[in-house]
Amino acid sequence: MNTLFIHRPLFRLLSPLCSGTLVYLLVLLINNNIGQLQEAFLGQELYVFVGLAYLIQEYARLSLLWFEKLARPSAFFSRLILQVLSSVAIGILLVTGAMYLYFTTILGYTPNFRELFIFNSIFSFITLIYLTLYLSHQYLYKINTERVAKEIALKEEVEADFKNYKRGINPALLFESLEALLVLMKKDSEKAEALSDHFSSVYRYVLAKKNRELVPIAEELEQLKELIGLFENLPFRNVTLGQVPMIDTWVLPGSLLFIVERIVRSTIPSDQASIALEILDDSDSVFLKYRHEEVLRGTFETTDLRDIAHSYRVYSDLPVQVLQKTDHKIIELPKLNFHESSHH
Repeated sequence: MNTLFIHRPLFRLLSPLCSGTLVYLLVLLINNNIGQLQEAFLGQELYVFVGLAYLIQEYARLSLLWFEKLARPSAFFSRLILQVLSSVAIGILLVTGAMYLYFTTILGYTPNFRELFIFNSIFSFITLIYLTLYLSHQYLYKINTERVAKEIALKEEVEADFKNYKRGINPALLFESLEALLVLMKKDSEKAEALSDHFSSVYRYVLAKKNRELVPIAEELEQLKELIGLFENLPFRNVTLGQVPMIDTWVLPGSLLFIVERIVRSTIPSDQASIALEILDDSDSVFLKYRHEEVLRGTFETTDLRDIAHSYRVYSDLPVQVLQKTDHKIIELPKLNFHESSHH
């Protein structure tokens, strides 16, 4: 927890000097002995009160530390009453014992009830001030912590929405597709129309599904085929998708599309070969397997999937990761169970 200022060494050193002097002045004022200030302000009594102020404030500080570690009672009001009563009671015992020791040892007589009442009342008030400082600090810290937590949550939500929006728009793929479309319109109108169909299908899917938490993998695979068709008209390596088994699971909308695009962009472009992509599964995970010939800069690593992995952690404890093998890579996605009715 954030450290309260009463625990700081400078405050512990200077505060009892002030409070002890204040108590000394109050006692003189109550006893109508204010005239003694002109005779010996720095007298023996002042030192006694300052020393007693050190004792009481150090005890009050240690009691706060002890009650922070105390597990019971857990109820706020019960804990507060116990803390106030015990702190004041022990403070009275300390003041009474110290005054008896001072009066009998130094002054040679025992203090009367009125003197003890005055001393204990003033020093009990100092103990209560410490408790008030502690409780107000606890309350303010709790309120500020909640506000900061809400602000951080809102910031993370805005950042996540922006990342999802950016990933959905995908400006690099957008401009490359439009540029390829402009070129094909002049050369082959049929190919330009096919590219336009693939392009519109992919973007319509990404933008339409951005408000859904999860989609069946079958929907995602249909759009993955559209994305592969779009890549055939762009200056990347072609992608061939192997036989896909029947997989009963859900995925984040656009996650497979993002992964395959990252695979394509991290692979050396070539007109001589295509990327052979396989989709496999077991009881817990879905695997995307491909033989890699990666560019020297921008290799595909697990860190490239941190946004997707962050979203998957909401639904599964299994990791999203890129596994490096000798001649191929495997992207592992955990299988998810989800009910269609939950996003209506």
